[in-house]
Order: sequence, then C-alpha cells, then structure tokens
Amino acid sequence: MAKRSAVRIRETIYSTFKGADFSTDPSLVERRRSPLCTNIVADAGGMPQKRAGWRVLHRLSGRVNGLYTAGTGAAVRKLAHVGTGLYRWDREGEAELLLTGLPDHKSRAAFLAGKLWIATGGGLYSFDGSTAERVYGSPGAYVPITTITRTPEGGGVSYEDVNMLTPYRKNAFQTDGTAVTFALDSDVDESGDVRVWVWGTETAAFTVDRAAGTVTLDQAPAAPEAGSPDGLVVQFPHTVEGYAQLIDGCTILTTYGVGTNDRLVLSGNAAFPNRDWISGLNDPSYFPDLQYATVGSENTAIMGYCRLGESLGIVKADDGKDSTVFLRTAALDQDGNPSFPLRQAIAGVGAVSPGSFQNLLDDPLFLSRTGVMAIASNAVTGERLCQGRSFYVNARLTGEPGLAEAEAVTWGGMYLLSTGAGHVYVLDGRQEKSYKSDSMGDFVYEGYYFENVPARMWLCERSGTEENLYFGTEDGRICQVNSDIEGMDRYSDDGAAIDAVWATVYDDDGTPALRKTLIKPGCCVTIKPYSRSSADIYIRSDRTAGAERPIAKKEKDILDFTDIDFERFTFNTDESPQEIFLNRKVKNYKRLQIIVRNKVLNEGFGIFKITKHYVLGNYAKR
Repeated sequence: MAKRSAVRIRETIYSTFKGADFSTDPSLVERRRSPLCTNIVADAGGMPQKRAGWRVLHRLSGRVNGLYTAGTGAAVRKLAHVGTGLYRWDREGEAELLLTGLPDHKSRAAFLAGKLWIATGGGLYSFDGSTAERVYGSPGAYVPITTITRTPEGGGVSYEDVNMLTPYRKNAFQTDGTAVTFALDSDVDESGDVRVWVWGTETAAFTVDRAAGTVTLDQAPAAPEAGSPDGLVVQFPHTVEGYAQLIDGCTILTTYGVGTNDRLVLSGNAAFPNRDWISGLNDPSYFPDLQYATVGSENTAIMGYCRLGESLGIVKADDGKDSTVFLRTAALDQDGNPSFPLRQAIAGVGAVSPGSFQNLLDDPLFLSRTGVMAIASNAVTGERLCQGRSFYVNARLTGEPGLAEAEAVTWGGMYLLSTGAGHVYVLDGRQEKSYKSDSMGDFVYEGYYFENVPARMWLCERSGTEENLYFGTEDGRICQVNSDIEGMDRYSDDGAAIDAVWATVYDDDGTPALRKTLIKPGCCVTIKPYSRSSADIYIRSDRTAGAERPIAKKEKDILDFTDIDFERFTFNTDESPQEIFLNRKVKNYKRLQIIVRNKVLNEGFGIFKITKHYVLGNYAKR
C-alpha cells in the first residue's frame, strides 16, 4: 500500500503595500492594495498607518466660507470668513471680528501687493494686515486719469481705462490763462465730492454744474510754460451702471502676469459665466473696464485656473460640445502695454468644482465628473491633454453627491479632496507612481479614503519646512489636523476615536476551484510599534457568508515614560515591529480576506506585513 504524501503548507505574504483600490471587485484587487481602506494613509515608507486626528480651535456662528493667510514672514495673519463675518484668528485666544456684511457663501482669496484680496460674490474685499474693507468705493481704490491734454472745451487723449471699483475718475486739462470753465468727459453724479488741483495745489475756489459736466473756477489758471504738464486736474464721480456688480459678483480668482504673478484675475460672476477680468499692474484695486476676456461659449462657466509653465490654464465646465481648457499667455506690446491672448487647448474634460484646483508638486489637478484630472503635455507633440490621476478611488469618489461643493488642498505631498459628509479622498504624491500599460505615459496616484473629517474649507499654512493643516466646518468650527502633536493624543478626532481599517484582497490564492484551510500556526499580522497600539483582526470568507468574524485581538504597547497609562502599564521596551498571531483554523474556504482594524482612542496603528499559511483541500463542488 502506497504511503500518503505529506501535506504541503503554502504561504501568502501581503507586504510592500500601496493604497486603496475601489476600482474593481474585492477579489480582483492586487495584493499590495486594499479594497477596504478607511482612515489609513501611507507613512514615509509607504506602509499603511492610521491618519492623524484633528481638534477644534474655535467655534463661531455660521458656516465657514473661507480660510486664508495674509502676509509674509513674521507678519502672517490668519483670517476666516464665517457666516457673514470676517475674523482674524490664531491657534490660541479668541477670534476677532474684523468686518460684517459679507455674503454667506464660499469665498476665495489671493495675496498680492502687500494685501489679501477676497472674492466673495457679494463684493471684493481687501485686508492690509490690520483692517479689512470692501474695495468698491473705498479711499484706497485707484482713481484713473481717463483723459489728458484736454482743452477747456473738451477733446484730449484717452489715457487710462475707467476703474470698475470706483465711480471716480480724473481729467487733466491744458490751461491758457484765460479760460475758467472746463468741460469734463462725462457728467457728474448727483452726489460725491469733486476735487480740483491747479498746478499741483488743491483748491476749493470752484463751482460744479453736475448735469452739464463742467467745472468753473473763480480765477483762470495760469498758462503753462513750454514743456509743462497739464495745469488743471479734476477728480469727479461718474457711475457707470452695472460696473460695480461685474467685479463684486466674482467668486473665483488667481494671480497672473507678464513673466510673474503681478495681476489679479477674477471670474465666477454668475451673470457672465464665461468672462474674466484682469487687474492693473500690482494693483487689484484697479480693474480697467476694457481689460476683460470672453472665454469660449457662454453656455459653460469658467470653473478655475491652473498655472502651466508661462501660460495660465483656464478650465471650464463641460457641456460635451465645446472646448473646456483654454491657455492664456502674457506679453507687452511695442508701447509697453500688456496683452493676454487666448487659444483653445482641450475639449471634452471639464471641471465640476471651483474648489478642487490645486497643484500637487508640479501636477495641476482639478475634479471632473470622471475623477481627478491633470493637465499634462504630450511628450511627443507638446500638445496639452487631460489625464486621469485618481483611477483607484474613482468608483467611490464619482458617486459622492456633493462634488460641486468639493474642496481640495495640498499638504505634505498629498492632494486632499473633501466631498461633504466628512468624506475625504487622498492622492499621494510621495509614493511611486503607477503606470497603466496602454496610457502612453499616463500615471495615477495611490489613493486613500478618510471618514469623519468634516472639512468644508481648507487652509495649509506653510512656514519653511513646516506645514500646518486647518479646516472649517459647516457648523462654524475651525479645526487643526494633529500633525503637530507627537504623542498618542495625535490619534483623536476632537476626543473621538478614529476607526481605521485595512483589509487584504478577498483572496482565492490563485485557485478558486480548490478548498483551502487556514492553519492555526504561522498566521500573523505584523504591526508598527507605538507606545500604545492594538488591533482587532477579522476574517471574511465564503464560509462566513461574506460576514466579518473576529479571530484575534491584542494590545501591543511599548513602555514610554513620557506617556504612561497605568491601566495598560507594560515593561515592554522593544521598539521593533510586533506580531499578533491569529492562532485560529479556518476550514474549507475558497476565498478569504483578513481585515485589521483599530478604533481605540489615542492609539497609533500601522501594518508592516500580513502572513498567511494554509493547505489545499478538495475541489470545490459549489
């Protein structure tokens, strides 16, 4: 009688992990990725670990509509648009109300020429480090000289365009020593001051006929000497109907210019969705009325901007017909005047959220209906094209109901996109990129998914090599991510535990037709060492009807004299990785998934490796 051959023990090791994969069935995911991955992010070596938590710094009345920093160096200030108020705040102390009357919806800001400029859709506001004000009609708004070398009877040379942020303008006249009445280039508003300078000295010796648009001086100004400038300057108000609403109605902004970012660009006015306006040189208080562009079809709105080398990418919504990405360039003409020509670049992929535009390293990203896209350059032709970057999380991301309100931030080499209901999708720019075989250079980022991060608006504050991440919520909380905390308090969502889970593929070990048995010895999860850590381990198989079944639970603490919990005191000082052994047999399965979870307050958690030993059994019959 022949001897029965010894049973061969087989091994599967899950290691060198990557990110989540929601793109396919859990049984088809690559072994290094996870189909069940929540509140996990990669550490510096790419291993999955629990994300940092967050804490509340301020509780204000109303929803957080914007978070910004203003200034440079030691003079940086943090501002928050909450409800209808603008606040100055810091991590400690009380938030200070600076201004009220802002509209109660999202706003965006940019820092230029020593001030923060905030586009709210109900007014363009500025903050100079101490005070905030609406720019329209403010004393700081630039007053252009619309006409020069004008004679007393009229005429002259057009000089500067009308500023849409103020009703005021100036006319400069040539004087002849006899004329006392001077005709302005427009009539004068019924209210508003008129000011007159004669040879640089302001005078009050004049009268104004507002309807006729004339100024009469008590005494004729002297005639000029040869080569002298215009001797009379008159400043007066002439409101152009609708101009104030054009700029005040904008909700999107960026900076751009000739060779540098020296001008503010505004768009997002619902009445003119495909139009944007460009400010004067280093002066966002001056928006010339003729310095605007109509970008593509009026049926699709401008959604946002991204910098593409020396060009400014303008990304519109997608209607399935027209171009969605335009490129703007900047140059000076022979007279030194700026020009900003446009050309069509890409059709077919548009943005769905103005808040999703961010650069991850040098990759300009935005959210489309099909996921997070990047505008890239074809290596062969040099033409611009859109490439998908979020393949592994798209199946879940694109099903979120709040994509139009999604908000993104780049922090720590990652792109974080909040979609409402506390959900955040992460693209990791620190890890090795994955390339799709038929993509001709198209790569995708590793992705992760967070829950219970109620970010409505983000702020990443950068100082040297430090980056602090803040977010504002729907109910008026300003919160900070606990990346600045070294101890185990880091792993708390404002006092609540973080439920972090990582699971293997629903694995058939390459042979779904054979039954397998997980043996009792030799199966373990290797976890990352922390002063306090634990893991609950579950299995899911076809034998458990797809339900999770607990199989092991273990605390793995390390003695840390700076952070002692006497209820869990340990003498263990080994800071090397720790194993949790399963010590359970699971019989006759076709597919099996190992799920590792930590949902304990103030505990770290990370996974280095999952080791599985099993033996093959009979052929499965069903």
